[in-house]
Amino acid sequence: MAQLQLRRGGEVLRMLPLEMRLLSIGRTPDNGLPLRDSKVAIRHAEISNENGVFLLTNLAGETNLTYVNGQRLAPHQPYRLEHGDEVQIGPFTIAFLHIDQPAAAPPARTGHVLVQGELNATPARPAIPTYPSPIPNKSDAAMYSQFLPPLFQESEFLSRYLKIFQTIWEPLQTRQDHLDVHFDPRLAPPQILGWMSEWLGVPFESHWPEARQRAWMQEAVTSYRWRGTRYGLTRGLETVFGLSPVLKEDSGRPHTLEIEVLDSLDGEDSASREAITAFIYRHSPAHTYVEVKFVSPESSAAKPSPKANKTNPDNQ
Repeated sequence: MAQLQLRRGGEVLRMLPLEMRLLSIGRTPDNGLPLRDSKVAIRHAEISNENGVFLLTNLAGETNLTYVNGQRLAPHQPYRLEHGDEVQIGPFTIAFLHIDQPAAAPPARTGHVLVQGELNATPARPAIPTYPSPIPNKSDAAMYSQFLPPLFQESEFLSRYLKIFQTIWEPLQTRQDHLDVHFDPRLAPPQILGWMSEWLGVPFESHWPEARQRAWMQEAVTSYRWRGTRYGLTRGLETVFGLSPVLKEDSGRPHTLEIEVLDSLDGEDSASREAITAFIYRHSPAHTYVEVKFVSPESSAAKPSPKANKTNPDNQ
């Protein structure tokens, strides 16, 4: 029998026995080994047990990288794991060990307070530039005239007349040829994003940076699956505001969720406390009493939000 040792920053987080035939590794909680970080894909990799031979397969493609013993693992090419192999996925290190080998024990949980997450703030990426449909130059001859007999191609008046229809029709034709791009959140024109968000039922605020709007649209389908959960709330804050929160649950205060976030970012990503708090109330688990605390990046001193002592209005 074999087991996995999960580490982050040199700290052992957990030990996981490989007793199943197939173990999925990814960002969402439905994976056998969930890794909570934006650098990890939703379904990043999997480990299969083939009659005692453990094979690691990278499913993340070229976007999210996977390394084994410092070497990059090619996508969809199974790699046989041996004792002592270390797999690097984002900030996590996964060591493959046999159970008869000594391994560090996971840290024992103390107290009755469950703490999840790590405070962090990530600025939005620059928006991808989009370009309007090309409009033919007025000085050029009409391209439609080349389909006429040579006698009519020499007519300057007829060329200018056909140019009218070309100017009207060609942008529409170009848009029709690339219609799929208009439904891709990464490439769609900014004017379409708002309509698309209303169509999918995941509206966003107009003051969000364009890169955040596109990221929110890409997460739309996944956010439906995790709406009202701790993971869904964390992922929403990371996507919309670039803020990784810390969630605390105290067994002595049932149905209470304490959320700590950094006070915000600077520049284009800046957001008010009211906007962040309203977003948390809208996406927090149902039937919970939510407390929001803002932590200053400089002093790391917790500052209660003006709405921190109110029950989530969406959960009443």
